Amino acid sequence: MDVDDILTSLARGLVEGADRGVALPLRLGRSAARVLDCDGAAITMAYTQPERVTLCATDDTALILEEAQDVTGQGPGPDAFTTGAYRHLELVDADDRLGSWPLLRFDSVPDLAPLVVHALPLGPTGEVVGVLTLYQRGLGRSIDLEVAGIVSRAVTAALLADVPTQSFIDNGPWSERAEVHQATGMVVAQLHVPEADALALIRAHAYSNDQSVGASAQAVVTRRLRFAASPDQEIETS
Repeated sequence: MDVDDILTSLARGLVEGADRGVALPLRLGRSAARVLDCDGAAITMAYTQPERVTLCATDDTALILEEAQDVTGQGPGPDAFTTGAYRHLELVDADDRLGSWPLLRFDSVPDLAPLVVHALPLGPTGEVVGVLTLYQRGLGRSIDLEVAGIVSRAVTAALLADVPTQSFIDNGPWSERAEVHQATGMVVAQLHVPEADALALIRAHAYSNDQSVGASAQAVVTRRLRFAASPDQEIETS
C-alpha cells in the first residue's frame, strides 16, 4: 500500500460520522485503528504533562488503558511521548508482571489480557505533542510500522489544524483536563508544593482508590478531598 492508498483509506474512515457531528479526534482514532488492523485506539495530547488531555478513546478498553497510564505514569504511551519513538506492550495474561511497567497492574488492566498495545508519537519533525495508542486483542499481532508512521503524521496534521471551539473546550475532554489543572492548583495552595508534586499526589490518590485522575481531581475541586497542610493531619475526604 503506497502513501496515497493509505491516506485514501484514512480519509474514507474519517468521513464516517461527520454528518452526525461525531468529533474529529474520535473519527481519526477509529479510522487509524481500521487502517492499522487494530481493535481500538485513543489519542492523548501532552501525555506526561499537567495539561495532558485524552481527546478520544474509541471504546472502554482504550479508555481503561489511557486512564491507567495517566494514573501510574507508566506504559508505552508515556514512553512514546518522552522518547519520540514507537513503543509496544504485550499483556499475556492476568498474572503478567508487565516488564518495565509494573504499576500498570492497576484497576481493570490485567483483565484485558491477552492484548497487544502500540503507542505512536504524534508531532511535527523533532517535536512530540501527543500519542496515538492502539490495541489488538489476542497475541502475536503487530502493525506495519511504515504504514503507522504515515498514519501518525496524517493524524498529527489533522489535529493541529483542528482548533477546538469554545463549546468543545467547555463540554469535551478539554473540560475534564481543565478540572485536573484546577485541582492541581488547589493542592499547590493547600500544601505549598511545586505543581509537579501536587499532580503526583492527585495521581497517587487515584491509584490508591482505583479510579481515574479526573475522578480524584473532581473530588478536590468540589472540596470532597483536601490534602493536609501539616504532617500531623490526614487527608480529609467527605
